[in-house]
Amino acid sequence: MRHLLKRWKRLGCEPVHNNLRGHGEHGGAITWVCNNPHQIVIIGGLTVTWCAGKKMYVRKISLSRVICAAFTVGCLLAAFLFASVGRAEDFTLETARPAAEKGDAKAQYFLAKCYARGNGVPQDYTQAAGFLRKAAEQGFAYAQTDLAALYTKGQGVKTDLTEAFKWYRKAAEQGDSLAQYGVGIAYCNGRGVANSTNEAKKWLLKAAEQNQVEAQNTLGQLFFQGAEAGTNRIGDFAESAKWLRKAAEQGYMESMNNLGFLCEHGLGVKLDYTEAVKWYRIAAENGNAKAQGNLATLYEEGNGVPHDFVQAYVWFKLSARQGDAVGRRYVEDYLAHERLTPEELEKADKQVAEFIATHTKQKLQLAK
Repeated sequence: MRHLLKRWKRLGCEPVHNNLRGHGEHGGAITWVCNNPHQIVIIGGLTVTWCAGKKMYVRKISLSRVICAAFTVGCLLAAFLFASVGRAEDFTLETARPAAEKGDAKAQYFLAKCYARGNGVPQDYTQAAGFLRKAAEQGFAYAQTDLAALYTKGQGVKTDLTEAFKWYRKAAEQGDSLAQYGVGIAYCNGRGVANSTNEAKKWLLKAAEQNQVEAQNTLGQLFFQGAEAGTNRIGDFAESAKWLRKAAEQGYMESMNNLGFLCEHGLGVKLDYTEAVKWYRIAAENGNAKAQGNLATLYEEGNGVPHDFVQAYVWFKLSARQGDAVGRRYVEDYLAHERLTPEELEKADKQVAEFIATHTKQKLQLAK
């Protein structure tokens, strides 16, 4: 149990910092890759569909507040604000304006997107909010969801979490999966509505069943939280693994790391080091710091992979370079106790440099 508690801090579930660089950037997986909503990228044979943009760091051993602290206002904005280019008919500014004046909700939504993004017009969130409200008041679910996001962030309107929840709820009741996710997160955080884990699970489940990957990941974390608290221990871990697997299979890196953790410790699934290595490696090779640290630990212990201090050092150092405190401590320990020979250290540092160079090149290519 002591070993397990030592490793909780490596489970990527409790974000304490949100690095949001714009509502068009997606990356519950690889935060540096995508600036285009719903861009699909092929990396290492894995098809990745990008989701809500955020970068998370983990520092707590206990997961008792895993969800209530999990999703900041900025992350919600990234998840919802004009996330799909296919939410309105194909309009141009010239055709949308007269249609919007006649009350066409899709045209109003199109214009809202243009003003929010600065496409063909100066960026103006006040104008965006105005057109969103016109469409939302006609019951257009997508506009209701995005208007809620503006109220959450305070862009174009005064921040009002109660008003945000109202619009999320209206869209959620029409079956919009992003809005259902928003309602679930609002109940998790007690933002604009009283905190309720049961209501959070209900709405997240609705979104997750529509294959909304953020909801699947969050639902997996909620079930993990319940298991860690001691309620229905086996069942909750099994449900956690179920939803984390669904998100992981969509390419969601945080879920891959978390699912690997469950496989490594036999929580809700059969203990399987090989399966743990598989999920850790995909996430680690695509830049997930926590997965890099977890993969390093398996190399250090020889679980699922050959015992290899060089590879352990490589992955710990890559994790440390991203600011991971645990990885940094391991690197310092390796150096202080000379656990590698000078030749091994040179080999490891060369691999680290090659990894960084390769991923920097990928980043530049994908950004073009």
